[in-house]
Amino acid sequence: MIWIVAYLSSVAGAFLSIVAMTIIRNDQRHSIGRIGWLGLILLSPPIGLILCLWLGGRKISAEHEKRDLVNLPTIGSAKRELRDVVERMLAARGLGPPTVANQVRLLSRPGEVRDAFMELIDGARETIHVMTFILDEKDTGRALVDRLCEKARQGVQVRLLVDGFGSFVLSEEQLEAVHAAGGKAARFKRMSSLSKLAYLNFRNHRKLAVADGRRAILGGANIVEEEVTEDPDDETWVDLSLWIEGPAASQLQSVFCSDWTFQTGEELSQCQFDADREGDVEDPSRLTVMPIGPDGPEEILDDYWQFAIHHATERLWICTPYFVPPPNAMRSLELACRRGIDVRVLVPQVSDLRPVDYARFDYFKDLIELGCKVYRYPDRMVHAKIGIVDDLVALVGSANFDVRSFFLNYELSVLVHDRETIQRISDWYADLAEVCERGTTDRSSVRSTLATAVRLFASEL
Repeated sequence: MIWIVAYLSSVAGAFLSIVAMTIIRNDQRHSIGRIGWLGLILLSPPIGLILCLWLGGRKISAEHEKRDLVNLPTIGSAKRELRDVVERMLAARGLGPPTVANQVRLLSRPGEVRDAFMELIDGARETIHVMTFILDEKDTGRALVDRLCEKARQGVQVRLLVDGFGSFVLSEEQLEAVHAAGGKAARFKRMSSLSKLAYLNFRNHRKLAVADGRRAILGGANIVEEEVTEDPDDETWVDLSLWIEGPAASQLQSVFCSDWTFQTGEELSQCQFDADREGDVEDPSRLTVMPIGPDGPEEILDDYWQFAIHHATERLWICTPYFVPPPNAMRSLELACRRGIDVRVLVPQVSDLRPVDYARFDYFKDLIELGCKVYRYPDRMVHAKIGIVDDLVALVGSANFDVRSFFLNYELSVLVHDRETIQRISDWYADLAEVCERGTTDRSSVRSTLATAVRLFASEL
C-alpha cells in the first residue's frame, strides 16, 4: 500500500511541477524570480505551486490593469524642439517634450530636506498635496502632519496619501487628525487582510509634495526620522531630493491627483502653471516627468535605462541602495563596460535589507571583471536613486536600480536635460564617492553561498 501512495505522490508532484513551470513560463515575461520559484516548486511541488500562485510574478489586480495613464499637461509649445536622442525617445513613448522654465535646488542634507518640506507647506495658498511610501510618528512626521492640519484649518486644500504597506504601522490617529482639521488623508491599497498579501507588488513607492501646482519636492526620502530630521546623527541616512519650481511641478501635481483619484474616487481641481511665466526664469532647467508603473508608459524605466546605457559615450554613474538589475539591464551594463564607458555604481556598505546586499555580490563581481568601478559608502545607509549618463541626462527620483522598481512598483522620477543641473548632481555624486571604499567585500564561502541562494529570490525582496 505504501508503494502505491508513494507512486501516486510522485506522479502528482511531477504533474504539479509541469503545471507550475507552464504557468511561470507563460506569465513571467521578464523572468522575475523564475529560477527561485522553479527551485521551490521542484523541492516541494504542492507548497511551491501554492506560494507561486499567491505571491510570485507580476501580480496585478484588475483595477491596476485597467488604470488610465497619467495625463501630463503640455505646458508651452507642444512643438518645442527636442534636442537629443533621449528627449526624442521619451516623447515617442508619450511623455511629451521637456518643460523648460524650471528652477531646481538640490536637497542633500536631512535638515535641509525637513526645512524644505515645512517651507513648502507654509507657502501653500490653494493646495498642498503630500505622497510618501513611509510616514512615521516621530518628531518630523508629527510636525509635518501638524503643519498640514494648520493649513487645512486655514482653508487650503490638503491631501495626504501614504502607502498601505509602507506605512502599515502608521496609526489611524495621524490620518484622522488631517480629516478633523478639514483636509483628507488616505492609504494607498490598505493592507487590511491576509488575502491582500497577494498584491504586495505595485505598491506606491513615490515620494512627492506639491504646493499650488507651482513648487514641488521629489526624491528618494521618505518622511521618517532616519531621512528627514533637524537633528541628524551618525545613523541618519544619505539621500537626495530636488526642490522644483516651475511647469514640471504642475505635471507632478497631475501624478498626485491621478493617484488620489484612483484610490479615493475624488476628482481634484488642479492649479495650472502660467505658460507666460516661462520667460521669467534665469538659468532654466529642462525636466521630463516620468511616472513609472501601471499609470505610466509600459515598462518605461526598463526601456529608458537600456536606451540611455547604449547611447552613453563617456560615463554612466549610478547611485542606488539596492542593486538587483533585470537581466537585460545587466547585459546592457556589461556591454557598456566592454565599450570602455566609465561605469560606476555607488551603494551603501550595508543597506537596511541585508538579503539584497548578498544578492548584489555576484552582479558586482561580474561587472568589476569588465572594468566597472563599485563604490561602497561606509557607516551610513545611502538611499539616493541617481543615474547620470554623460552630460546628456540625469535621473533623480524614487526608483531603485532593481527589478521591483523596474516592473513591480509605482515610482516617480524626473529626467534632467540641462548641463548645469546635471553638473551639480555629478558634483554631489563625486563628493560622495570620495569617501567610499572601492570594490566588493572580501569573498568567502559563506558569503558566496548566501549570494547564490538569495539571488534566486532577489526580485521578490
